[in-house]
Amino acid sequence: MRLPIAAALIALALTPHASAKILNAEDVLPPGQSGFVSLTGVTEGTGSPHLNDQTGLFTSFNYKQHTFDQPGTKTEPKAGVTITRDAYGVPNIRAGSLEDAWWGVGYAVSEDRLFQLELFRRATTGRLAEILGSTYLDDDLIARRDYYTRPEIEAQMAKWTPNLKARAQAYREGVNAYIAYLRSHPEDVPGEFTALNVPLREFEAWEQGAIGVFLARTVPSGDGNELSNLKLLRGAGLKGLDALLPIRQARETYTIPPSEAKFPSQPGRKRRHETAAVKRTIDASKDWDLPSAPALAGARSSVAVGLPGRVGGSYMFAVREPGNRAVLFNGPQLGYSIPELFVEFEIHHPGFDARGVSAAGIPLVAIGHNADVAWGFTSGLHDEDDLYAEKLAGPEKYVFKGSEKPMECRDEVFKFQSPPTDLTGGKPPESGSKTERICRTLHGPVQVRATKTAYARKYTIWGRELETLVGLTALSEAKTVQDVDRAMNEVTWNENVMAADSQGNIGYWHPGLHQLRPWRYDERLPYPGTGEAEWRGLRDQKATPRVINPKQGWLANWNNLPAQGWTSGDSEATERLSGAFHRGQFLQRTVRAFAKKPSYAGAKVLISHVGTTAQQRPLAEVRLRKASGASTGRAKEVIEAVRRWDGSYNRVDGQNTVDPGVAIWEELKDQLELVALKKLSSDLDAMKDVAGNPGKSHEFDISNGEAYALRTLAYKEWQAAGEATFAALEKKFGSAEIARWREPRRMYEVGAQGAAASPKLPFYDRGTWEQFVEVGP
Repeated sequence: MRLPIAAALIALALTPHASAKILNAEDVLPPGQSGFVSLTGVTEGTGSPHLNDQTGLFTSFNYKQHTFDQPGTKTEPKAGVTITRDAYGVPNIRAGSLEDAWWGVGYAVSEDRLFQLELFRRATTGRLAEILGSTYLDDDLIARRDYYTRPEIEAQMAKWTPNLKARAQAYREGVNAYIAYLRSHPEDVPGEFTALNVPLREFEAWEQGAIGVFLARTVPSGDGNELSNLKLLRGAGLKGLDALLPIRQARETYTIPPSEAKFPSQPGRKRRHETAAVKRTIDASKDWDLPSAPALAGARSSVAVGLPGRVGGSYMFAVREPGNRAVLFNGPQLGYSIPELFVEFEIHHPGFDARGVSAAGIPLVAIGHNADVAWGFTSGLHDEDDLYAEKLAGPEKYVFKGSEKPMECRDEVFKFQSPPTDLTGGKPPESGSKTERICRTLHGPVQVRATKTAYARKYTIWGRELETLVGLTALSEAKTVQDVDRAMNEVTWNENVMAADSQGNIGYWHPGLHQLRPWRYDERLPYPGTGEAEWRGLRDQKATPRVINPKQGWLANWNNLPAQGWTSGDSEATERLSGAFHRGQFLQRTVRAFAKKPSYAGAKVLISHVGTTAQQRPLAEVRLRKASGASTGRAKEVIEAVRRWDGSYNRVDGQNTVDPGVAIWEELKDQLELVALKKLSSDLDAMKDVAGNPGKSHEFDISNGEAYALRTLAYKEWQAAGEATFAALEKKFGSAEIARWREPRRMYEVGAQGAAASPKLPFYDRGTWEQFVEVGP
C-alpha cells in the first residue's frame, strides 16, 4: 500500500544539485500532467486538479520550471522509493537502484495515466473495439495486420540489453503494484474503468513491447502515398506527377547547411537513372489494377487523437551562445488531447539523473535533459517503406521471379462491444465479432487488394523497431554530443534529433534505417513485386545525415529535408515538396536573426512569434507585391489587404475576431491552387490527395498544391484568383466591405482519451509539449 508522508516544501538548497550544468530549463505540457477522472466526476469530466492546470500557462506563452528537484509533496509507495510531486503534479522519483527508480516511474505514471495506458495497450494490440465499439475495427485490423504477433514482439524484446530489460520489468512491476493497490481502494480507480466495464488487468511484458513498436514505427513517419500517386499519374499524366510530386524541388529547406555536407539519399543515382526509371515504372504499372475506393479507405484509417501513431509535425532549434553556452528548444506537435500523448516525470538513481517526457508504458526519458545534455525530436518523415504490387496467381498466391509463392496467412478474430448507452448518447448497444484473413508476402503485410494485384508494404524497420529503445536509452545517458552521435547509430526509427551539451556544443541527426532503392524504378510509385525491383540493401547507419557545430552557429528543423541531395520518396508528407514556402523556411529565417544576439529570454519571444504567425505570409511578400502590381479592381483590393496584414492569427479585437487578412489569405491560397491545378489537368479528383492539406496541427500552413500555385502562376494569373476570393468572402460575410471580413479567433479541436472534459484551446502552431533548456559550463 502507499505510505503517505506529511506534505512539506522541499527547499532547493537542501537538495543535491545534479543539474549544475543545466543553467535554465522551462517547459509546459497542456492541458496538464494527469489524466485521472474520478468515478463521481465521469459525467462532468473532472477529477485530478492537474487535468487542465497548464492550459493557462500555455495560452499566455508562460512556462513552469523544468530543472531538477522542484519543491513538492512526498509519498513513499515502496521502501526506498520516494515520489515528490511539484505544484503541477509532475513526479520526481528517487531511489537507490535502477530497478527501484523505474518501479517508481511505473507506479507514478499509473497514478496519472492508468486509463491512457489501458487505451495504449489495446490500440497497439488491436483490441480497442472490445471496449469502444465497431467504429474502431479498422484501427484494430491495422494494428494486427501491419504489426506483429505476440511471439514476434517477444522475440524482439529478447534482444534488449540487460539494462533495458531491467528497466522494462521494473516499470511493469510498478504499474502492477498500483493496480494491486486499486483492487483494495476502489475509490481511487479511474472512473472510465467502471463506466466502460473494463476490468483491472496486470500489464504484460509483450504489451509494453507492442507500445514501443507502434511508437517507433508510426510517430516518425506514415506509411506511404504510392497509390494516390499512381492515381495522379493515370488522371493527370506524367506532367501532373512531375509538377506536383517532383523528385527534387528548387529552393528546398535543409537543416544541414549545404556548405557543411551533402547527403544523397540514393548514393550513385544520376538524373538519367531517374528519367529511365519513371518510364519503366509506367510500363510495369499498366498491368496493375487499382483497389476500389472503399477498399482504399479501409486500408488506411486514422489513429484516434493522442493515441500512439499520430503524426502531426514538430519544430526545434539549437543555437550556440557566447561563453560556451547553448540554448535548445523543442516543441513536438502530436495533436492536442486530454491527456496528451506525453507524460512528464523526473528520475534519479545512482549514475542517472534526467527529466522529460515519454509515452505511458515506455521505460525511458524519450525527450528532455539529463545533467549534461538536452535533446529533442521532430518527425523525420523520411519515406522508409515501399509498396510492392504483387501479381496474384490465386487468392493467396503471388508471382515472384517466375514462380508462384504462397502468402503467409492467418485468421484474426476481432470482438467489439459498444460503451454503455449513457456514455454514447442513448445509441443502441452493439456487440459481436468479426473474422479477418490477414496475409503477408515476402515483402510484407498485404494492405489492400484489387482483382489482379495485391499491394504489400515493405518496411526498413520490420522486426527491428525495439532496437530504437536501446539507442534512446544510450541517448538519455549521454554526457556530450559525441555520446549522442554514437547513440544515434543504434536507433532504427527516423526522427530528427537535436542536442546541446554543457560545453555549448550542438548537433543534429537524421538517423534510422534507410533503404537503398532500385535505380531502375521510380521511387514515387509502387514497385513491381515480381522480383526485378528489390532493394539493394540498407544505408550504413553511421552514414545517415548529421552535423555537429555548423559554422553558422545554429540549427533549425520543422520537418523539412535533412540535407541537400535527400529526396522525399513517394512523398507521404506532401508538405516536404513546398520548396521556398515550406514552414521550415520561416523558422530558419527567424532563428537566423535570433542567432545574431541569442539569449534564453529571446528564445521564448521567438516561439511566441513563430507559434502565432501564418508561416507563408512573410515568405510570400515579394510575390504579393508583384501580383498586386499586375492586378486591378477587386483582385488588387484583396491582395493589398493581405499585404497590410502581418500574418498574426492571434491578435484580436474586442469581439475576439482577427484581421481580415486571415480569411483573405486562406481563401486566396485555395483559389490560386484551383487555378494552377486546372492548368495541369481537368481531373481534379486525381490531384486532390497529392495536393494535400496543412492538417489540424498546421491550420495556417500551406498545402502542396497551394505552394505549387505560388511558385508557378504568372502574376497576371492572380487576377482570377483574387476576384474569386472577393466573391467568396463577400458571400460568406454578407458584405463587400473588406474591413468586415473578420472571423472569430480559431480554436483547436482538442481530443479526449477518456472522460476528462476537453479545455477550450486557441489554435497555435506549437508543440504538444514544449521545453527550453540552456546548458553551459
